[in-house]
Parts: sequence; C-alpha cells; structure tokens
Amino acid sequence: MRTTVVLLLLAGFAMAQPPAPAIKPTLITLKKDDATLGDVAADLSNSASGVAVKPGNPELAKAKCTVAADGTPFWNTLESVADQTKSRLVLRDGGRTVVLEPRRQGRELSSVAGPFRIVPRSVTGRLLLDQGSAFHEIELDVHWEPRVRVYRIDTQPRITKAEDDRGTTLIADTGASHHYPTASHTDMKFRLTGLTRESKQIATLAGEFRATAAEKLLSIPFKNLADKFPMTKTEAGVTVVLKSFEMIGGTWDAELALTYPEGHPEFESFEEQKWLRDNRLRLVGPDASVHEPDNDDVVASGRRVAATYRFKLPANTNPRGKGWSLLCETPVPLTELKVPFVLKGIPLP
Repeated sequence: MRTTVVLLLLAGFAMAQPPAPAIKPTLITLKKDDATLGDVAADLSNSASGVAVKPGNPELAKAKCTVAADGTPFWNTLESVADQTKSRLVLRDGGRTVVLEPRRQGRELSSVAGPFRIVPRSVTGRLLLDQGSAFHEIELDVHWEPRVRVYRIDTQPRITKAEDDRGTTLIADTGASHHYPTASHTDMKFRLTGLTRESKQIATLAGEFRATAAEKLLSIPFKNLADKFPMTKTEAGVTVVLKSFEMIGGTWDAELALTYPEGHPEFESFEEQKWLRDNRLRLVGPDASVHEPDNDDVVASGRRVAATYRFKLPANTNPRGKGWSLLCETPVPLTELKVPFVLKGIPLP
C-alpha cells in the first residue's frame, strides 16, 4: 500500500509539471521499502546527477521512507523522499550538495523541468514614495543537476501567466540580460504589479527562461604520444585534433584544435571565455600521476577552438615515452534551452 501511495505521489508531481527542456533529467531506478533516509541519500548520491545528498542531522538520517522509483526524474524522486521525511532541500557547495533539513511548515513549493528545479524564495512588498508606485519583488532559486553545465542563463524569467487567488491578472516586468554561473545554482528576481491587500496569495505563476548548456563533459584520451601527429578523435559530434606535443622553450606544449557541429550557439566576443571554462588538458604519467598545465591559451571563434597547454616537467622527463597520455575534457555540443515552470499558491507577506 505504501508503495502505491508513493507511485501515485510521483505521478501527481509529473502531471503538475510543464514539459521538460531538451536536456533530459537523470532517471532514478530505486526500490526500497521502509528504508532510512541515510540509506536512500547514499543511493541517490551515487546517481549520475552529480548531486551529493545528505541528511541534516543524525535523527533525520534515521527517518523512514519508501522509494519506488522506476525511471523517475532525480528531483521528483528526491522531493518524494523529502515529503515523507518532512524535510526540505537546502543547497550547499554551489548546488552540488543538497542537505535535507527538517521543515517547519508545509511542503516546499517548487517546479521541476528536466534537470532544473525552480523554487520561490521570497516575496517582498515595496512602495516607492517618490514615484507613488507599489510592487512586489519575487526571488526565485534556480538550480540544476551538476552534471549539466550551464554557461549562460537569463537573469529573470519571461512570465507567461500570473494571477492572484481572486483571478486578478498580475503584470511582470521584463528584461533581456544574461548571467554566467560558475556553480549549479543562480537566482532570478523580477517585479509583479497588481497585487492588493485583498490578495491572499499568488495563485499561479508560470513562465520560462533561456539557458545555454551542455548535458555533460567529454573525456577524450590521447595515448601513444610517440606516434606521429596530428592525432584526431571524434566523440558526440566534437572533433578534437592533437596537432603537436613537443618541447618548446623549456615546457612541453600541446596544441589542440576543437571543432563543434553546425548549430553551435552564438556568443558575443566577451562571452566566449564563459563557455570555454570547462576545456582542460591533463598529462597522465605511467604511474597514473596527473600533471596540470602551468599555463594555457584557449581561444574560440564560433564553433572552433584553438588551444595550447604548456607543461613544465622535471628534467630528463620524456612525456612522449611509453605509458604517458593526454586527457582532454570539453563539453558535449551546447544546446539553447527554454526551461518552463509553473508555481502555484505562493504566499504573500
């Protein structure tokens, strides 16, 4: 019976949420009856989502819950566990860790869209005396599975529907600027006008925001460095060419050229370095020791990237000898996303 209840609860969450964006969520298959939150948290931490899940205290870790996830999105599974254990999701470490803390009131309001989760954090009423205008400022927390790399995201959403509990239409301001997050979390703020003292809550708040993201990072190895250059590898539509690897002026210089598929999102010149942040090259020794470059030059031009990485190694070290390799990390092809959300029953101050 408890399993049936959980399945119905998860189905209800799925029906209430808008269509998912192009990047799909991590799907969880986990069946546990009368398990502890500590055990479930450990299982969810081992998922491909990249989220570390932890109970907030030893007592909460002993709380009982049942999980009947069969290809259920990660956030929906975690929210079901939080509901059963009367806890809420608290972000730590830039969204890479979620701590389940005891909650003081009802279920946390949220909207899940694929790997993204949107939570209303605050509603603040303000009156500008010099202008004689009143409005409410809404703050949303937006976070996503850490495996997904978001390089550009709107600073505020486009609201498609907003009304109070009396059915009064609310007006939201608009903006077109971007933010470039380095963690798996950001916030969005915007203004709503139309709420009055008679309004008890924001009954419906629906909208969407845009994000430029990659579903994951690729790890592309180049082995047998004594072979002739160039060496070419293609994975997930990304072509990486190791053009050369040789000693120049006291450092070992690796020169690479990367080409992304047609349809690569457009970036302004000042934005290019934002999506290049995850391009890395490491030198791996025969003993599995990892050497980071001392410096690098990485430049993008549209869907093409030119990169040079310089490694300073001890004298008499030959990194083109047997057992040495270079490991290139780069995002899979980037995608422009529209992330929709629907939030209902937001309380007012």
